[in-house]
Amino acid sequence: MRASLTIVAATSIIALGAMGTLGGIARAQPEPPEGEPPEPPDRAPGATAIYFAELEKLGLVDASTGSKETLTRDLDVAERLLREGAAGDAAVALYTIVESPRYTDFSDFVEYQNAEYYLGVALHQAGATGGALDAFERVLRRGPEAPYWGPAHRRAVDLAIETRDFAGTLARIESLDRAGGAGGTPITPNAAGERAYLRGRAAYVAGDLVAAEGQLAQISKKSRLYSSALYLRGVIRTRKGEWRDAAAAMCEIADTPDDDKFTFVVDERYFTIKDLARLGLGRLAHELAEYDDAYYHYFQIPEDSVHLPDALFEAAWSMYQKRELATSRDLTAELDRTFPNSPVWPEAGLLAGYVELADCKFDASRKHYDTLIAELTPVVAELDRIRKDPDARGELFRRALDRWRSEADGMRIDQGAKKDVTARVLGLLRLDPAFLRLHDAVTGMRRATGEAPGIARVWTGLARQSRGQKVGAVSGETTLAQDEAADAAAVEQDLVRLVEEIGRARAELARGRRARTVPDDVAAEEESRLAELEKRVAASRQKARALSDQADAALTADAPAGLRPLLDADVVAIRRLESNARALQTRLEQEAETLSQRTIEQLYKDTKRVLDKARLGKVDAVIGQKRALDIKVQDLAAGRFPAELHGKLWEQGLIGDDEEFWPFQGEYWHDEYEGFR
Repeated sequence: MRASLTIVAATSIIALGAMGTLGGIARAQPEPPEGEPPEPPDRAPGATAIYFAELEKLGLVDASTGSKETLTRDLDVAERLLREGAAGDAAVALYTIVESPRYTDFSDFVEYQNAEYYLGVALHQAGATGGALDAFERVLRRGPEAPYWGPAHRRAVDLAIETRDFAGTLARIESLDRAGGAGGTPITPNAAGERAYLRGRAAYVAGDLVAAEGQLAQISKKSRLYSSALYLRGVIRTRKGEWRDAAAAMCEIADTPDDDKFTFVVDERYFTIKDLARLGLGRLAHELAEYDDAYYHYFQIPEDSVHLPDALFEAAWSMYQKRELATSRDLTAELDRTFPNSPVWPEAGLLAGYVELADCKFDASRKHYDTLIAELTPVVAELDRIRKDPDARGELFRRALDRWRSEADGMRIDQGAKKDVTARVLGLLRLDPAFLRLHDAVTGMRRATGEAPGIARVWTGLARQSRGQKVGAVSGETTLAQDEAADAAAVEQDLVRLVEEIGRARAELARGRRARTVPDDVAAEEESRLAELEKRVAASRQKARALSDQADAALTADAPAGLRPLLDADVVAIRRLESNARALQTRLEQEAETLSQRTIEQLYKDTKRVLDKARLGKVDAVIGQKRALDIKVQDLAAGRFPAELHGKLWEQGLIGDDEEFWPFQGEYWHDEYEGFR
């Protein structure tokens, strides 16, 4: 019982931490009153320690069995689990160290503090970012002189950046200083810079650009967030219209050599930010009509950068604006050859036609537009089909997410052939960061929803084990209350599965209507029947939940006095977790569906607009060609010959009426003409 209770308690805390984090993503938190820190989210710090304390009172945990040797051994086991990727198991093992009374007297040992820090790391990797922040707070309360205070502070800041909860996380960190967690010792300059970065990001999100830049300016070059802060300062100046000052901020990033001593004070964001700074400098120069400078900055982006297609396309536009048509032509050709399915390939094809049109090469321009129209028409049709088909849209985003993960892992992605319409559509889709975070939340909620019934069953079994006259005894016979609890839980699970079946039936019905395989009258009748069935199932679920809660409460009636309130509260909490997990999963899936639909609709509109411009460009090419022929006719009528005929007419004028010209039919040697100019 001791082992099962410890593991289940720790596992439930991980699940509750994940729920709190994902719930924060799904709903917007109200802003706290000015001057007051925001309220922390609901959480249960030290819940496992309370169980350990009760087990110690009941004689099931012997605090005297703890020693430095057992502490080191248990920590080694947890670290091995963490290295092997078993973050959840590692978190459970670490909970049994930091919350157990066996190691209370060893709290000042470096091994114990190491376990506290690794607990936060394990919870973060397990997806319980709320619980991870709680664990890091344990370390931060020890003050800046503690050996793991700096790493824990960095991890907490990373959690704030990852969850976009800048103000809330900062308030929790700073509240530890006000509560005496720092022990009067000033924090390190790096930590102060990281906090200034969080304040700057919070002000930027709130729209206070002046305050945001003021905070970001306080970060020194020795901070790992210096390049991020400097880039954001450039973005702020751009939004304020201060082009020169924005370029100065981004130049400082782009011009820093990679072997500079400050370059090593970076993290994995550095090189991405450097590429973004170069791209931003090119765009600023383009806006200022400094096209040579823009071309220079675009040319500085390395070949292995994910922003290279954008750089090639924008450099081609700059050269087109400068009327360096040959250079623009070469850049668009290189983009088409190297990145045929990049997100900018339709605009690049349109630009290639513009270049030929500006160079008065109307035949070449018309061919470009014909090619673009032929390639883009099936893509627009496919996007039109996808935006009307939820299943096809879900499949497209699933493939896009797989592609994004592969690129994030450094894998080279095959661009695919131009004839592959699916690959071309997939290449156009840019995944919004908000969608990525929402997708991670949906994935986590699905995992939590799947695990919640199992956790509830374990808690129910644990409550059943706690019954009996003797502490720690396990009853071998089931009681009426236990049978009722099992029956109520089974009925509720059956109803949950029935709701899922109704959802699948509706999806199949919608698919049949779109494919025209189900008549509309039949579909309407079936939809009405499913709606009525859903109402009846919902009412039955409410009754089954009430009966299940009553049966669960009866299970702990005979539990030991110290454990009974804990078990009662946790059984209710895990039931609430299961219910909230399903409700939140539904809400998150609806949000993801809405966001994906909006993304596809916008992509369809943008791509169709490019197709319309290509058709208009073809008309311009035909009109230009007709106008050029009209000019030639007018010149001939006026006795003026076109420039391309001057040389031919001059040669023909040298031949007399009684003479005949025979062109040389021999072989021209290369050395005869070498250097003739």
